[in-house]
Amino acid sequence: MKLVLAFWAGVVVFMIPIIPGCINRAEQKKETEVVALTLMHNNCFPCHTPDPGIDKRLAPPMFMVRGHYYSDTISKQDFIDKIVRYAQNPSEAISIMPGAIRNFGLMPKQVFKQEDLEVIAGYIYDHDISTDAWYAAWEEFKIQSKPGEKAMTFEERGLTIVNNTKANLVKNLMEAIGTYGTPGAVEFCSLRAMALTDSLAQVYDAKIRRVSDRPRNKANQANENELGYINMLKIKEENKEALPPIIQILDGKMTGYYPILTAKMCLQCHGVEGTDISPATTARIKSFYPDDQATSYGENQLRGLFVVEMN
Repeated sequence: MKLVLAFWAGVVVFMIPIIPGCINRAEQKKETEVVALTLMHNNCFPCHTPDPGIDKRLAPPMFMVRGHYYSDTISKQDFIDKIVRYAQNPSEAISIMPGAIRNFGLMPKQVFKQEDLEVIAGYIYDHDISTDAWYAAWEEFKIQSKPGEKAMTFEERGLTIVNNTKANLVKNLMEAIGTYGTPGAVEFCSLRAMALTDSLAQVYDAKIRRVSDRPRNKANQANENELGYINMLKIKEENKEALPPIIQILDGKMTGYYPILTAKMCLQCHGVEGTDISPATTARIKSFYPDDQATSYGENQLRGLFVVEMN
Protein backbone atom coordinates (compact mmCIF):
# COMPACT_ATOMS: atom_id res chain seq x y z
CA MET A 1 0.00 0.00 0.00
CA LYS A 2 2.81 2.39 0.80
CA LEU A 3 4.34 1.73 -2.57
CA VAL A 4 1.06 2.42 -4.32
CA LEU A 5 0.50 5.63 -2.40
CA ALA A 6 4.02 6.76 -3.10
CA PHE A 7 3.55 6.03 -6.78
CA TRP A 8 0.34 8.05 -7.03
CA ALA A 9 1.78 10.81 -4.91
CA GLY A 10 4.66 10.97 -7.32
CA VAL A 11 2.32 11.19 -10.26
CA VAL A 12 0.34 13.99 -8.66
CA VAL A 13 3.44 15.96 -7.75
CA PHE A 14 4.83 15.45 -11.25
CA MET A 15 1.64 16.50 -13.05
CA ILE A 16 0.77 19.64 -11.12
CA PRO A 17 3.50 21.87 -12.55
CA ILE A 18 2.93 20.64 -16.14
CA ILE A 19 -0.78 21.38 -16.53
CA PRO A 20 -0.53 25.15 -15.93
CA GLY A 21 2.45 25.29 -18.26
CA CYS A 22 0.50 23.61 -21.03
CA ILE A 23 -2.41 25.97 -20.49
CA ASN A 24 -0.10 29.00 -20.52
CA ARG A 25 1.54 27.89 -23.74
CA ALA A 26 -1.83 27.33 -25.39
CA GLU A 27 -3.06 30.74 -24.26
CA GLN A 28 0.16 32.37 -25.43
CA LYS A 29 -0.16 30.73 -28.85
CA LYS A 30 -3.77 31.90 -29.14
CA GLU A 31 -2.80 35.46 -28.15
CA THR A 32 0.01 35.47 -30.73
CA GLU A 33 -2.42 34.33 -33.42
CA VAL A 34 -4.91 37.06 -32.47
CA VAL A 35 -2.14 39.67 -32.68
CA ALA A 36 -0.97 38.32 -36.06
CA LEU A 37 -4.46 38.23 -37.57
CA THR A 38 -5.20 41.74 -36.30
CA LEU A 39 -1.96 43.02 -37.84
CA MET A 40 -2.80 41.30 -41.13
CA HIS A 41 -6.32 42.72 -41.11
CA ASN A 42 -5.03 46.26 -40.55
CA ASN A 43 -1.84 46.22 -42.64
CA CYS A 44 -1.97 43.44 -45.26
CA PHE A 45 -5.54 42.67 -46.22
CA PRO A 46 -6.48 46.16 -47.49
CA CYS A 47 -4.40 45.17 -50.55
CA HIS A 48 -3.80 41.40 -50.17
CA THR A 49 -7.42 40.61 -49.34
CA PRO A 50 -8.22 36.93 -48.76
CA ASP A 51 -11.85 37.48 -49.74
CA PRO A 52 -12.91 35.69 -52.93
CA GLY A 53 -14.81 37.40 -55.71
CA ILE A 54 -12.78 40.62 -55.70
CA ASP A 55 -12.58 41.72 -59.34
CA LYS A 56 -10.04 44.52 -59.03
CA ARG A 57 -7.37 43.49 -56.58
CA LEU A 58 -4.53 45.78 -55.56
CA ALA A 59 -2.14 42.89 -54.94
CA PRO A 60 -2.07 39.09 -54.99
CA PRO A 61 -3.97 37.40 -52.14
CA MET A 62 -1.76 36.46 -49.22
CA PHE A 63 -2.08 32.71 -49.80
CA MET A 64 -0.37 33.20 -53.19
CA VAL A 65 2.46 35.07 -51.48
CA ARG A 66 2.87 32.17 -49.06
CA GLY A 67 2.80 29.69 -51.94
CA HIS A 68 5.78 31.37 -53.58
CA TYR A 69 7.87 31.69 -50.43
CA TYR A 70 7.00 28.52 -48.53
CA SER A 71 8.48 25.08 -49.15
CA ASP A 72 9.01 21.94 -47.09
CA THR A 73 12.73 22.66 -46.98
CA ILE A 74 12.73 26.31 -45.89
CA SER A 75 13.19 27.03 -42.20
CA LYS A 76 10.79 29.32 -40.38
CA GLN A 77 13.52 31.89 -39.76
CA ASP A 78 14.58 31.96 -43.42
CA PHE A 79 10.95 32.35 -44.46
CA ILE A 80 10.48 35.25 -42.03
CA ASP A 81 13.71 36.90 -43.16
CA LYS A 82 12.71 36.78 -46.84
CA ILE A 83 9.23 38.18 -46.23
CA VAL A 84 10.52 40.95 -43.97
CA ARG A 85 13.33 41.88 -46.37
CA TYR A 86 10.95 42.31 -49.29
CA ALA A 87 8.23 44.12 -47.31
CA GLN A 88 10.75 46.64 -45.97
CA ASN A 89 12.42 47.33 -49.34
CA PRO A 90 10.38 46.01 -52.29
CA SER A 91 12.37 45.70 -55.50
CA GLU A 92 12.27 43.64 -58.68
CA ALA A 93 15.79 42.40 -57.91
CA ILE A 94 14.70 40.47 -54.80
CA SER A 95 11.14 39.65 -55.83
CA ILE A 96 10.31 36.01 -56.50
CA MET A 97 6.86 36.89 -57.91
CA PRO A 98 7.47 38.50 -61.34
CA GLY A 99 3.90 37.71 -62.41
CA ALA A 100 2.53 39.75 -59.51
CA ILE A 101 4.70 42.70 -60.52
CA ARG A 102 3.42 42.45 -64.11
CA ASN A 103 -0.20 42.30 -62.95
CA PHE A 104 -0.17 44.70 -60.01
CA GLY A 105 3.07 46.67 -60.22
CA LEU A 106 5.83 46.72 -57.63
CA MET A 107 4.61 46.90 -54.05
CA PRO A 108 4.94 50.50 -52.80
CA LYS A 109 7.50 50.98 -50.06
CA GLN A 110 5.63 51.51 -46.80
CA VAL A 111 6.40 52.01 -43.13
CA PHE A 112 6.06 48.83 -41.07
CA LYS A 113 7.53 47.91 -37.72
CA GLN A 114 9.98 45.05 -38.14
CA GLU A 115 8.56 43.20 -35.14
CA ASP A 116 5.07 43.38 -36.67
CA LEU A 117 6.34 42.00 -39.98
CA GLU A 118 8.06 39.15 -38.12
CA VAL A 119 4.84 38.25 -36.30
CA ILE A 120 2.88 38.30 -39.57
CA ALA A 121 5.47 36.23 -41.45
CA GLY A 122 5.70 33.71 -38.61
CA TYR A 123 1.94 33.24 -38.66
CA ILE A 124 1.90 32.78 -42.44
CA TYR A 125 4.65 30.16 -42.17
CA ASP A 126 2.73 28.20 -39.53
CA HIS A 127 -0.69 28.29 -41.24
CA ASP A 128 -1.79 27.12 -44.67
CA ILE A 129 -3.97 30.13 -45.46
CA SER A 130 -5.09 28.70 -48.80
CA THR A 131 -7.54 26.19 -47.30
CA ASP A 132 -11.29 26.51 -46.91
CA ALA A 133 -10.86 25.63 -43.23
CA TRP A 134 -8.53 28.59 -42.67
CA TYR A 135 -10.87 30.97 -44.50
CA ALA A 136 -13.84 29.78 -42.41
CA ALA A 137 -11.77 30.32 -39.25
CA TRP A 138 -10.82 33.81 -40.50
CA GLU A 139 -14.46 34.73 -41.07
CA GLU A 140 -15.29 33.51 -37.56
CA PHE A 141 -12.36 35.48 -36.15
CA LYS A 142 -13.63 38.69 -37.80
CA ILE A 143 -17.04 38.18 -36.20
CA GLN A 144 -15.78 37.24 -32.75
CA SER A 145 -12.69 39.43 -32.38
CA LYS A 146 -13.60 42.48 -34.51
CA PRO A 147 -9.95 43.19 -35.40
CA GLY A 148 -10.80 46.58 -36.87
CA GLU A 149 -12.01 47.71 -33.43
CA LYS A 150 -9.02 46.55 -31.38
CA ALA A 151 -7.50 49.19 -29.14
CA MET A 152 -4.34 50.50 -30.80
CA THR A 153 -1.70 52.98 -29.82
CA PHE A 154 -1.76 56.36 -31.53
CA GLU A 155 1.18 55.30 -33.71
CA GLU A 156 -0.47 52.00 -34.72
CA ARG A 157 -3.76 53.70 -35.48
CA GLY A 158 -2.03 56.37 -37.55
CA LEU A 159 -0.08 53.76 -39.50
CA THR A 160 -3.28 51.82 -40.21
CA ILE A 161 -4.99 54.99 -41.44
CA VAL A 162 -2.06 55.85 -43.71
CA ASN A 163 -1.74 52.35 -45.19
CA ASN A 164 -5.48 52.07 -45.85
CA THR A 165 -5.64 55.57 -47.32
CA LYS A 166 -2.69 54.76 -49.57
CA ALA A 167 -4.33 51.48 -50.64
CA ASN A 168 -7.56 53.27 -51.58
CA LEU A 169 -5.74 55.99 -53.50
CA VAL A 170 -3.61 53.46 -55.39
CA LYS A 171 -6.65 51.31 -56.18
CA ASN A 172 -8.56 54.24 -57.66
CA LEU A 173 -5.50 55.54 -59.49
CA MET A 174 -4.84 52.13 -61.06
CA GLU A 175 -8.45 51.96 -62.19
CA ALA A 176 -8.13 55.42 -63.75
CA ILE A 177 -4.91 54.46 -65.54
CA GLY A 178 -6.51 51.24 -66.79
CA THR A 179 -9.56 53.09 -68.08
CA TYR A 180 -8.14 56.40 -69.34
CA GLY A 181 -4.38 55.85 -69.57
CA THR A 182 -1.77 57.78 -67.60
CA PRO A 183 -2.73 61.21 -69.04
CA GLY A 184 -6.33 60.59 -68.00
CA ALA A 185 -5.24 59.60 -64.48
CA VAL A 186 -3.89 63.14 -64.00
CA GLU A 187 -7.48 64.34 -64.00
CA PHE A 188 -8.33 61.79 -61.30
CA CYS A 189 -5.61 63.22 -59.07
CA SER A 190 -6.84 66.75 -59.73
CA LEU A 191 -10.54 66.11 -59.14
CA ARG A 192 -10.86 63.11 -56.85
CA ALA A 193 -7.73 62.38 -54.80
CA MET A 194 -8.27 65.09 -52.21
CA ALA A 195 -11.99 64.33 -51.92
CA LEU A 196 -11.22 60.63 -51.45
CA THR A 197 -8.71 61.44 -48.72
CA ASP A 198 -11.27 63.67 -46.98
CA SER A 199 -13.91 60.92 -47.09
CA LEU A 200 -11.49 58.45 -45.51
CA ALA A 201 -10.68 61.02 -42.83
CA GLN A 202 -14.36 61.01 -41.87
CA VAL A 203 -14.35 57.21 -41.67
CA TYR A 204 -11.37 57.22 -39.29
CA ASP A 205 -12.41 60.35 -37.38
CA ALA A 206 -9.07 61.92 -38.16
CA LYS A 207 -7.56 64.68 -40.27
CA ILE A 208 -5.46 63.34 -43.16
CA ARG A 209 -3.30 65.47 -45.42
CA ARG A 210 -0.58 64.86 -48.01
CA VAL A 211 2.13 67.50 -48.05
CA SER A 212 5.38 68.04 -49.93
CA ASP A 213 8.24 70.51 -50.26
CA ARG A 214 7.75 70.19 -54.04
CA PRO A 215 3.98 70.03 -54.45
CA ARG A 216 2.00 69.52 -57.62
CA ASN A 217 -1.12 70.99 -56.10
CA LYS A 218 -0.45 74.22 -54.15
CA ALA A 219 -2.89 73.00 -51.49
CA ASN A 220 -0.35 70.30 -50.62
CA GLN A 221 2.48 72.72 -49.81
CA ALA A 222 4.17 71.69 -46.55
CA ASN A 223 4.20 74.31 -43.80
CA GLU A 224 7.33 75.38 -41.93
CA ASN A 225 7.04 72.64 -39.31
CA GLU A 226 6.41 69.95 -41.94
CA LEU A 227 9.31 71.21 -44.06
CA GLY A 228 11.56 70.71 -41.05
CA TYR A 229 10.52 67.06 -40.80
CA ILE A 230 10.93 66.54 -44.54
CA ASN A 231 14.47 67.97 -44.42
CA MET A 232 15.27 65.78 -41.42
CA LEU A 233 14.12 62.69 -43.34
CA LYS A 234 16.07 63.76 -46.43
CA ILE A 235 19.27 63.71 -44.38
CA LYS A 236 18.44 60.16 -43.30
CA GLU A 237 17.69 59.28 -46.93
CA GLU A 238 21.08 60.61 -48.06
CA ASN A 239 22.75 58.52 -45.35
CA LYS A 240 20.75 55.47 -46.52
CA GLU A 241 19.03 55.21 -43.14
CA ALA A 242 15.48 54.02 -42.51
CA LEU A 243 12.79 56.70 -42.68
CA PRO A 244 10.59 56.17 -39.61
CA PRO A 245 7.35 58.03 -38.92
CA ILE A 246 7.62 60.99 -36.56
CA ILE A 247 5.01 61.07 -33.80
CA GLN A 248 3.99 64.04 -31.67
CA ILE A 249 1.60 63.60 -28.74
CA LEU A 250 0.46 66.72 -26.91
CA ASP A 251 -2.55 67.17 -24.63
CA GLY A 252 -4.16 63.92 -25.80
CA LYS A 253 -3.79 64.80 -29.48
CA MET A 254 -1.48 62.92 -31.82
CA THR A 255 0.05 64.20 -35.02
CA GLY A 256 1.90 61.59 -37.07
CA TYR A 257 4.20 62.39 -39.99
CA TYR A 258 4.54 59.34 -42.27
CA PRO A 259 6.98 59.37 -45.22
CA ILE A 260 5.58 59.04 -48.75
CA LEU A 261 8.04 57.22 -51.01
CA THR A 262 7.76 56.96 -54.78
CA ALA A 263 7.00 53.54 -56.27
CA LYS A 264 7.86 52.65 -59.86
CA MET A 265 4.27 53.32 -60.90
CA CYS A 266 4.55 56.88 -59.53
CA LEU A 267 7.29 57.76 -62.01
CA GLN A 268 4.77 57.83 -64.88
CA CYS A 269 3.72 61.22 -63.49
CA HIS A 270 6.52 62.12 -61.06
CA GLY A 271 9.66 60.85 -62.81
CA VAL A 272 11.83 62.50 -65.44
CA GLU A 273 10.05 64.26 -68.31
CA GLY A 274 10.77 62.62 -71.65
CA THR A 275 12.11 59.47 -69.97
CA ASP A 276 9.51 58.34 -67.44
CA ILE A 277 6.79 60.86 -68.29
CA SER A 278 5.34 60.85 -71.79
CA PRO A 279 4.79 64.13 -73.69
CA ALA A 280 1.02 63.58 -73.52
CA THR A 281 1.16 63.17 -69.74
CA THR A 282 3.41 66.23 -69.39
CA ALA A 283 0.95 68.31 -71.37
CA ARG A 284 -1.95 67.11 -69.20
CA ILE A 285 -0.05 67.85 -65.99
CA LYS A 286 0.76 71.39 -67.13
CA SER A 287 -2.87 72.00 -68.08
CA PHE A 288 -4.05 71.14 -64.56
CA TYR A 289 -0.98 72.29 -62.61
CA PRO A 290 0.90 75.11 -64.38
CA ASP A 291 3.15 75.63 -61.33
CA ASP A 292 3.95 71.93 -60.88
CA GLN A 293 7.15 71.11 -58.97
CA ALA A 294 6.60 67.37 -58.52
CA THR A 295 8.77 65.80 -61.24
CA SER A 296 12.33 64.42 -61.57
CA TYR A 297 11.88 61.90 -58.76
CA GLY A 298 13.47 58.47 -58.76
CA GLU A 299 12.10 55.21 -57.40
CA ASN A 300 11.83 54.91 -53.59
CA GLN A 301 12.60 58.59 -53.12
CA LEU A 302 11.02 60.74 -50.42
CA ARG A 303 8.08 62.54 -52.06
CA GLY A 304 6.48 64.11 -49.00
CA LEU A 305 4.48 63.20 -45.91
CA PHE A 306 1.12 61.88 -44.88
CA VAL A 307 0.11 64.02 -41.90
CA VAL A 308 -2.46 62.37 -39.63
CA GLU A 309 -4.06 64.23 -36.74
CA MET A 310 -6.37 62.54 -34.24
CA ASN A 311 -7.59 62.89 -30.69
